[in-house]
Amino acid sequence: MSGKSTGTSVGAGVAAAAGLAAATGVAFYGAQVPTAQIYGRTVCREPGAGKKLCLTYDDGPNPAWTPNLLDLLDEHDARATFFLIGKWSEREPALIREVVARGHAIGNHTFTHPTMPAKTDQRIREELDACREAVEAAGVTFSTVAGRMLMRPPYGRRRPGTLRVLKEKGYIGITWSITGYDWRPHTTADAITRRCLKAGEGDIILLHDGYDQHPAYDRHRSVETTKNLLEHYRPQGYDFVTVPELVEAAGTESRYAAPVRGPVPWQGSGGPGQSPAA
Repeated sequence: MSGKSTGTSVGAGVAAAAGLAAATGVAFYGAQVPTAQIYGRTVCREPGAGKKLCLTYDDGPNPAWTPNLLDLLDEHDARATFFLIGKWSEREPALIREVVARGHAIGNHTFTHPTMPAKTDQRIREELDACREAVEAAGVTFSTVAGRMLMRPPYGRRRPGTLRVLKEKGYIGITWSITGYDWRPHTTADAITRRCLKAGEGDIILLHDGYDQHPAYDRHRSVETTKNLLEHYRPQGYDFVTVPELVEAAGTESRYAAPVRGPVPWQGSGGPGQSPAA
């Protein structure tokens, strides 16, 4: 009797542990994998857009390298999407205006680049509002998909509460389907390019024109990779478009037009230069 009871208990324990492991795996997938849609819909890829690719750049504006990218994109008649950090945006209002004037899209990448799932909902609101204030102080506004402003969570990480706050504040989350891992300090432009060459119709490619820890970080590898991608895909008939243009080409705007319940308040964080509370 006792042996049978012990065996049953062990079996139940194993089953419980397996269930916990599975639940943990699902939670990790939903929070960390950029193409995951478990916690809510994000824009990560639009295969119905045809021969279009979307270059996206995080962590700028960077006065040392963003202008090089703008010139290169102009040279190839390409458009891209830049996800801006608020604390750098305060320093470079003219550069932000130049990005928009050249026909590119811009989105919110928070004020200080925190790991959002580790922050309270109120801290997330403060990060979003402070970044928006910094950008709007430059005289421009975030680009939109289906009336919702573009926002990329730092590292692509999110939880159900993260996406709930984004929806509340009038944003749509933008992730990616291809990354070159250009943030790795010892990688090369050739290695970054090889990873990005996996891209096909409707893919969103993640690169960086800045770095959250330094306002003028060296991003020459990202610029070189961009040149390689433009020269590889352009002769194949690919167009390089912004995130809103990609969604429009795919005809999927309605997929992201979830109504926001109630008001979408926005209050400045107290004036340019004031960081959100920790």
